[in-house]
Amino acid sequence: MTEALDDVKNPITDEEFIAEMQKYDYIRLSMTDMNGLHLSKLVSTRFAKKIAEGHSEMSCGMITFGPRFEVIDIPDVLDANYANGYLIPDRTTLHPCPWAGFQNPDITESAATRKTPNVCSVVCDITWKDGRPIEAYPRLLAKKMIAQLEERYGLTILSAFEPEFRAFKREGIEQTCKHPENRLSGAKNTVLKDLVPFTLGDDMYKTSYLAVYENFFMDFDRQMNAIGIHIQDFLNENGEGQLETPLSPEVGITAADHYFIMKQAVKEIGLKHNMAISFMTAPLFGDSSSGCHYNHSLWRKDGSNAFYDPKEPDQLSPLARHWIAGLLDHLPAMQTLCSPTVNCYRRLHRKLAPDIVNWDIDDRYSSIRVKNKDEKNTYIENRTPSSAANPYLVMAATIAAGMLGIEKGKEPVPPKGFKRVQGRHEPYVTLPSSLHEAIDTLHHDRELVDRLGSNFIEWYVMVKERGDLRNLGKIELRHNSEIDLAEERYEYLLYI
Repeated sequence: MTEALDDVKNPITDEEFIAEMQKYDYIRLSMTDMNGLHLSKLVSTRFAKKIAEGHSEMSCGMITFGPRFEVIDIPDVLDANYANGYLIPDRTTLHPCPWAGFQNPDITESAATRKTPNVCSVVCDITWKDGRPIEAYPRLLAKKMIAQLEERYGLTILSAFEPEFRAFKREGIEQTCKHPENRLSGAKNTVLKDLVPFTLGDDMYKTSYLAVYENFFMDFDRQMNAIGIHIQDFLNENGEGQLETPLSPEVGITAADHYFIMKQAVKEIGLKHNMAISFMTAPLFGDSSSGCHYNHSLWRKDGSNAFYDPKEPDQLSPLARHWIAGLLDHLPAMQTLCSPTVNCYRRLHRKLAPDIVNWDIDDRYSSIRVKNKDEKNTYIENRTPSSAANPYLVMAATIAAGMLGIEKGKEPVPPKGFKRVQGRHEPYVTLPSSLHEAIDTLHHDRELVDRLGSNFIEWYVMVKERGDLRNLGKIELRHNSEIDLAEERYEYLLYI
């Protein structure tokens, strides 16, 4: 996982940034919201100087809307009268968008005569109108945790996301996501239009199914490679239309930036291949769900892996064990961020998905899985995040919990200290079974709340309670209702 350590990007000057932007006709100024959705405005690069100076504006309230644009009245935003803030581009993230402008399948003009504008994009942070940073902004929070890790311990995080997602037939996808209004009338014979996966059957690794996706995978890979995002491999997973594309590790915030950019790109590239791509965790009734494991390691300034010590048991350093203990202590509360939708809890507590707070060496059943092959390949895999999670918040929560473990110097329960009893370990703590329960657990984890910041927690919980839970809070997943799942699709499928 070390190659990325030798390729850290450096900031560029205003003049260089303006010149790079002006190689394109238009630029997307992009940012994340609380839900991890990709927000953008399109600006002509005639205004490159204004962009570089950080004078482009967007409403501060945009980052707090629900998945379906539910307006959440955050007190801080109300106090600011919903004023615009300023978009501050991270110029190291400037990249071409070769996939932009191809969403319309009805364009009949030939490629030889059509002039397609060149589009680039840059990931932005956002400030209040007076220039103060918005402390609750997810990307800023992740950068804050990265900075604390560096300042307090002299450590750099090297990490990568391992996303799964679904490919559906594009035709008719909107119809499948309509709200099942007959639920309110108590109708028992409601007919719901089924989603149509791009391929059917449990198709993991089967070459005949892989072949169906190869043109899409190769197109996707070429475009990602062209902008410096590297996907290690492409495979068809264990569900209908389910795919996996693990990213290569990157240093610091770049790992989350790359996944954030990739999620939007794959949706747009998929449209060219008549696919509707969704990162909703469990969109199909009775089928498998999608996760997004977060692999990470810590590195010292001398280039050594801080998790690795060949003299210690399992070759894990004391720091690695303390980090693991921190993750275990705070894993239940972290699910508010790692499993952020009502639908995510259709994944947890199922076969091969995280169930309890535990860890082990290379154990696919554990919530925290540790790999310890050698110094280059010793890292920790947080298996709890779902495909719907915001990568910036997964990164922030993982670093925050790990640092709390280092500060306490606590040892984790040894893997062999867990005893299997009827398929579970004892002693064990169970992960939350609903978003309601996860939020309650987070409120009671004062250490994690204080580390992430009470202002961020207040904003985030309001978004969840007044967005997701206002619409879906009455759903009981244990009833396993197809009508309930249809409501969840209405809320998430086309947006997550």
